[in-house]
Amino acid sequence: MLKWMKAGLLAGALALGLVAANDARAQGQPPIKIAAIVPLSGAGAFDGQLALEGMKAEVALINASGGVIGRQIELVVYDDKGTPEEGVAAAQRAIEQDKVDLIVGGWFSAVALAMKEVTRDKIITIMTSAQHPDVTAKGHRYLFRLNATSSMMSTRYSQEICTRIRPKSIAFITINDDFGRLEVENYTRLLTACGIEVKGNEFYNRNDTDFNVALTKLRALNADAIYVSAINTSQGATIYRQARQAGFRGTLVASAGNMNPKLVELSGRALDGVYSISLYAPDSGNPMLDAWTRQYRSTFQNQPAFIGTLGGQAVRVLATAVQAAGSSRDYDKIAAALRGPTLPTLLGDIKFDDNGQAQQNLYLVRVQNGDITTVRQ
Repeated sequence: MLKWMKAGLLAGALALGLVAANDARAQGQPPIKIAAIVPLSGAGAFDGQLALEGMKAEVALINASGGVIGRQIELVVYDDKGTPEEGVAAAQRAIEQDKVDLIVGGWFSAVALAMKEVTRDKIITIMTSAQHPDVTAKGHRYLFRLNATSSMMSTRYSQEICTRIRPKSIAFITINDDFGRLEVENYTRLLTACGIEVKGNEFYNRNDTDFNVALTKLRALNADAIYVSAINTSQGATIYRQARQAGFRGTLVASAGNMNPKLVELSGRALDGVYSISLYAPDSGNPMLDAWTRQYRSTFQNQPAFIGTLGGQAVRVLATAVQAAGSSRDYDKIAAALRGPTLPTLLGDIKFDDNGQAQQNLYLVRVQNGDITTVRQ
């Protein structure tokens, strides 16, 4: 509780600072333009919608409290369609044509890996849910990432699978790209080390809509659990439903960071009892999260979800750093502020390392009676 009180006081101080800055500067300043590069079409469209809504909710809160350095925040929205090519094109347009001040993107690893080469040393860029380690390990001085890497996630999640979920054997269904292959490699090594037998893996493609063949093969392996690595809500829900329809009655384990209310809704009873791991604990009691949740619910019809909170967190850390730097374009000062002291956010305190990788809490969550709840120690 003390932690959240501290965060609330810091958030309040920021809000007062924003109001004071607004009063001290002349009115009519141009807005601070943040590019929101999200998948609004294609297989990841729903997740992109959640991300954008989360950003809009936090922008509304910040603008209502005076904005940043006397200026309001404006989102400039681009559809990356969930593909590297469109992500690159969007980043180029944002920088060269629309002259945005800052960028938020990288909801999928493949997009983040391609897009960071366009933004390299040109503009402050916050990558969000992408988990591939190379996003930050081979990033650049103005690039930061909120989500834990797949290696960080797998290290933490494998501990929970080994000690709390405890299947004797497990199989995987993963997307056929660099991220999916890394998932299989990491979890095979980590789960085998604690005595869980890994029986096999089936890959699927980014645009697949039917997974029955792969799931029938996995069911024949007679594993106690199936780890489902789904990078978007629509595919994930189909996999969970079809796994149960195929007759699998063992434990389903959701990949890290993919649990959200729409997934629960679309999956139905197939998701009951399913575990995941997330930066987002809806019952954490964080006052900044509570404020964001109220704003989100007053504006949008979707339920608050992890992807939305990442969008809100991206806007919040940028606002805090710009306020500290006193500029939306002095990227050296903004980067220094981001790498400086711990920052309070709606997902708790966050600290960026020298590579721009965020360090923050991860929570084990589980679906129970249609609700996503934190699994307590």
